[in-house]
Amino acid sequence: MPRVFLPFLLSLLLLCANTPQAFGQGAAKAKPITIAQFGHVFLYMPLYVAVRKGFFKEEGLDVRLVSTGGDEKTFTAVVTGNAQFGVSDPTFTAIARERGQGGKVVAGIVRGVPFWVVTFKNDINKISTPEQFKGRRIATYTAPSTSFAVMKKVLQNNGKPVDAKIVQGAFGTLLALLKANHADMALDIEPIVSIAINEGARIVYSPAKVLGDFAFTGLTVSDDYLKKNSADVQKAVNAINKAMNYIHKDFEGAVKVACAEFPEVKEPVVRAALRRLADEGTIPKSVVLPENAWNNAINMRKEIGDLKSAGSYKENVDMSFANKAAVLK
Repeated sequence: MPRVFLPFLLSLLLLCANTPQAFGQGAAKAKPITIAQFGHVFLYMPLYVAVRKGFFKEEGLDVRLVSTGGDEKTFTAVVTGNAQFGVSDPTFTAIARERGQGGKVVAGIVRGVPFWVVTFKNDINKISTPEQFKGRRIATYTAPSTSFAVMKKVLQNNGKPVDAKIVQGAFGTLLALLKANHADMALDIEPIVSIAINEGARIVYSPAKVLGDFAFTGLTVSDDYLKKNSADVQKAVNAINKAMNYIHKDFEGAVKVACAEFPEVKEPVVRAALRRLADEGTIPKSVVLPENAWNNAINMRKEIGDLKSAGSYKENVDMSFANKAAVLK
């Protein structure tokens, strides 16, 4: 080979190596996205399935999850730009709007009231009316959590307050409060409910029948991010909707994801917890959040004094992305 040709050949090789299509590098790089969540919560399984099964990656998003430790802190992370999306109690968009911070709920993630009251005490029977809580100590997560708000509403008893005490505790500590006799009952979520049952506790009450369809957890964005990044919002909503479909169509696959996400929980407990959430519609079949579910959640916040404004569905919820995602196969 002539010496004069060698520099040309080397230059050609370097040019090819630096071309995006070289050696199968033609695929677009996923866009980094941060999603703030209240905490690592079993109820958020659609979010974890979307990450672990690659549904976000399919949509071109590289998701990083961060925990804030509070619903209000999650929405603050969103409106300040520290996170692009938030996963928490969706009513905090309306509460924040009262304070001049705009945002929208773009997808529903958890529906209904996924709390069950459990106890280890044999002298506590099934509870059918709020009056039966009289004289009891009920553990909930600290205010202004949805857990505290739900129990407070139950005990308000439509204007006939029940003489019972709410014992507040940090997330993950309520069973310890029961075992130490600092509370008689605990209003808790899965998989803690199934863990408690596995340890000998019983479910004695569910507020779901009282509150009906309920906007419990949503995917939120700031008004500014929604305006400037609508395509990415659609991609995120699509990914979560795919995850919901997966959970309901491939339950065994979803159990495997849940076991990988929560390795500290025994597989039978994971299975029981996920089964309860799927069967009772806590994990919905689509990301569409209906207006009645929103109104029920907003009305509760109004009744307990957390919200003074109308908190209207039109002003705080945008289901255009969810409606598009719901029809995708």
